[in-house]
Amino acid sequence: MRHPAPVLAALASAAVVALTVSASAAPGPDGWNNLGTGATTTTSALNGAVYALNTDAPGVLYVGGAFTDAGGNADADYIASWNGTSWSALGASVLNGAVHAVAYSGGKVYVGGVFTNAGGNPNADFLAVWDGKSWGTVCTASGPPITASVAALQVIGSTLYVGGSFQDGAGIKSADYLLACDLTTGAPHSTVDTDGDFSGAVYALTADSRGNLYAGGGFINLDRIAAADKIAYLDAGGWHALGSGAGSGGGAVTDFVRSLASNGTDVYVGTDAVDVAGIAQADHVVKWNGLSWSALGSNAAGTDGWFPASTSINSLTASGSRVVAGGNFQNANGDPLADQIASFDGSTWHPVGSNGSGNGPLNGNVTALATFGAQLEAGGSFTGAGGNTLASFAASFPLAPSVPPGGPPTGTATGTVLVNGAPFTGGQIAFSSKVDVTRGSLLLTTGTGNVTVSGGAGIPAIFVLARGVDNGQAVVEMRLAGGNFDVCKRKLAGSSKVAPRTVRRLWGKATGRFRTTGRFAAATVRGTYWLTADRCDGTLTTVKEGRVQVRDLVTRKTILVPAGKSYLARKR
Repeated sequence: MRHPAPVLAALASAAVVALTVSASAAPGPDGWNNLGTGATTTTSALNGAVYALNTDAPGVLYVGGAFTDAGGNADADYIASWNGTSWSALGASVLNGAVHAVAYSGGKVYVGGVFTNAGGNPNADFLAVWDGKSWGTVCTASGPPITASVAALQVIGSTLYVGGSFQDGAGIKSADYLLACDLTTGAPHSTVDTDGDFSGAVYALTADSRGNLYAGGGFINLDRIAAADKIAYLDAGGWHALGSGAGSGGGAVTDFVRSLASNGTDVYVGTDAVDVAGIAQADHVVKWNGLSWSALGSNAAGTDGWFPASTSINSLTASGSRVVAGGNFQNANGDPLADQIASFDGSTWHPVGSNGSGNGPLNGNVTALATFGAQLEAGGSFTGAGGNTLASFAASFPLAPSVPPGGPPTGTATGTVLVNGAPFTGGQIAFSSKVDVTRGSLLLTTGTGNVTVSGGAGIPAIFVLARGVDNGQAVVEMRLAGGNFDVCKRKLAGSSKVAPRTVRRLWGKATGRFRTTGRFAAATVRGTYWLTADRCDGTLTTVKEGRVQVRDLVTRKTILVPAGKSYLARKR
C-alpha cells in the first residue's frame, strides 16, 4: 500500500523574527551586515561555507554548513545558533561533517548532511536530532537508518521527510532517496510501494498550506508516472506530476530541481531547466499554483527569462509577493549588479544591493536563504557581502519594501536628457534605466522624495536609476555610469602620480532619501545639495547644503560630511 502525506487543515507557520544586528556589525554600502564576529572583532563569525538556514524556532536562526567555529566558539562545529546577539553551539563538538539541511519541530532540531556518529551515537549517521541536551537518532532501524548524504528535510505534522542520495532508508528496499519518519514513534516508511519507483536523488523538499509534500531533484518517472520528472508532489492519493511539458515523458521540468519554497498554495521552483511547461520566459525560477505553471518576470524585451542560460538556483525563500533566489549566476538580464542573488517583487526581478564597485553584493555562491520579516539572511561560500568582509559565509540584509512608495519615479526634463539613449521630456522612468543629464537636468518625483540631478562643464553625468536601502527604508539610488577611465593612465608630468581628473560626476539637490554611488564611495542623503564625482584618484563627495553620509568602499568607513566640506575616497 501507499503511505501518503498526511493532509493538514493548516501548517504551523514559520516564526517571523526581526533579528537585531550586533553592535560589531559593519554594514556595507547597501546595508549588508555581518552576523557578529569571530574570536576578535576583526574576524568573521564563521570560518566555512553555510549550506542551510532555519528560522522556525522563535528568535533563533539555526545555521548549518562546513564551518568549525561560530562566533569564536570552537564547539560550534557544522551546526550553530544565532540569537541576534551571540552564537551558541548545540553540544560540545558533536558533529564530524558538514550539515546540508536543518528542520525544527516541537523544540527539537533535526539536521542532515555528511556527518557520522553524531554525539558519539553510532546510529546517528547523516541524520540526527538535538533535543536540547543530547544528540540521537530519528528513525527506528537495526543500525543507521541513513547510509549516505542527506540534502533536504521537511516536517509535515508529526512526520519528518528525509531526502538525499541514500538508498534503502531504514532498511526498506523501496525507500530510496526519500524516507518518512514518524516523530512520535520513530517508525519509518517509504513513500512508494516498489523498489526502483524512486530513480534519483532528492535535493529539495517543501510543503504547501494544504499539507502536500513537494520533492525536487534528479529523478524521472517517479512512482512510474511518466511526467513526474525532476519534481512531483505527494498527497493523500499518492504521487502526482505537476502539469506537462516537453520532457521525454511529458514532464514540465526537464533538468535538475535544486531548491523549493512555498507560500500558501504557491510553490516556487529553482531549476537548471529553461522553458518550463513550454513557457519561453519560465527559466530557472518558476511558480506552480497548484493547477498550472507560470513564469516569474522576464528579460527586458519580454521574450525570454530574466536569468542567464547558465544558472543554478540553490536556494529560494518566499514571503508574500516577494521571492528571493540565490545560487550561481552572473549579470542576470545584463545587469552587472545581478550576481548570485536577486529579489522578485511580484512583477519584476531586481538585484539585492551591490558591492559598491559596480558588481553584485556577494563574491561567491549562495546556498541558503531565509527571511525574517523585513530581513533577509543569506548563506554560502562568499567571503564578503556588500563590501563588508566580515560578512563571510553568512550575511544579513534589511529588506525595504520591494518598490519605494508611489511606484516608478516620474521625471521632468530641462535641456537635453536621454533615457536609455532616447530623448526624454517627461513621464515615468523605470528602475534600471540609464539616464544621461550631461547636457541638461532632471527633476525626479519618487516615493522617497524629490531630487533634481544635473551635469555641467561637459563632463559625463550618466547614472543608472535603482532601488536601495537606507537603515531598512527604501531609498532611490543613482549609480554613476559611463565615462572613459583610460584618461587615468596618463601620469602627471615628471611624476608617478595620476592626475585628479574628473571622469564623470553628478550634482543632486534633494528633499527625501536618495543615494549616489560612485566607484569608491556611496553618498546617502535625506535632503541636501551635493556632488558625487568619480576622479582618477578616487570618488569625491562635495556638500553644498545639509550633511551627507559617505560610505568609503575602500576603507569601509562611514564619514559624515557637513556643508562646505568634501571627502575623497581614494582608490587603492
